[in-house]
Amino acid sequence: MAEYQVALRQRGDQPEVLLRLAHGYSHLDRLDETNDYYSRLLAVDSSYVDQAVADYLAMARRALVGNDRARFARALEQLETVRPGAVPDELALPFARYYYELGEHTSALPLYLAALAVQPEVVEPTVDYELGRIYYELNECGRALDHFRAFLATRPSGEVRRDSRWHAGQCAFRLAQKDRLAGRPTEALAGFEEVIGLGAPQTLLDDAWFERGEILFSLGEYDEAVRSYQRVLELNPSRVGRKVRQAEDRIRSIRYRSTEEERE
Repeated sequence: MAEYQVALRQRGDQPEVLLRLAHGYSHLDRLDETNDYYSRLLAVDSSYVDQAVADYLAMARRALVGNDRARFARALEQLETVRPGAVPDELALPFARYYYELGEHTSALPLYLAALAVQPEVVEPTVDYELGRIYYELNECGRALDHFRAFLATRPSGEVRRDSRWHAGQCAFRLAQKDRLAGRPTEALAGFEEVIGLGAPQTLLDDAWFERGEILFSLGEYDEAVRSYQRVLELNPSRVGRKVRQAEDRIRSIRYRSTEEERE
């Protein structure tokens, strides 16, 4: 390598010398030097792109075997710079997870989707959880909820399950609110009932029961509406919850209505 550097100083940026330096440093897994010499080489002669792609892939695979996630990702990032879309299918998922762990969701998402598109049957359930979290952070609750449902259907256990239920409940509640405001009571009712079925987030359960009661009240399902309002009261035994007074008022109004109807 030292001799090639001497030759480079003497001859200038000749493609053959730049190639040998870039290729040699790639074998040493010295990414910065590899990037430097390949950048100079491709600026002079772009016909060496295939060799650059091969070297970056080899570096990425060695880094993955050695569990060096940062070097693995950097090698693939350089690969994408040299030839966009050249990341092999089998490396898309570990590359996606690198970005996911950094919280770089917009970079992770297309790689996850690429992995799913190629081999959907072999992708483990955790991918659904990770995609759910990505879509949640990107404020795409409809898609997030689909993935959380798929993940929860695999019957996971432990902290991840609780976390996924919490995020799924948040999304179901947001979507139900949108449906209600848009005048879609049937869809909104199903959404609030999904929150109730998930049992999470606990801080939204009384709201979900109350909103369920409001929809049923508007549909004339008074007995079911009362049951929902009563659940709000049961969730707040000290009677200090945000929806308690409203729920009590609704129960009284329904009972008064029933009394009036009986008199008539």
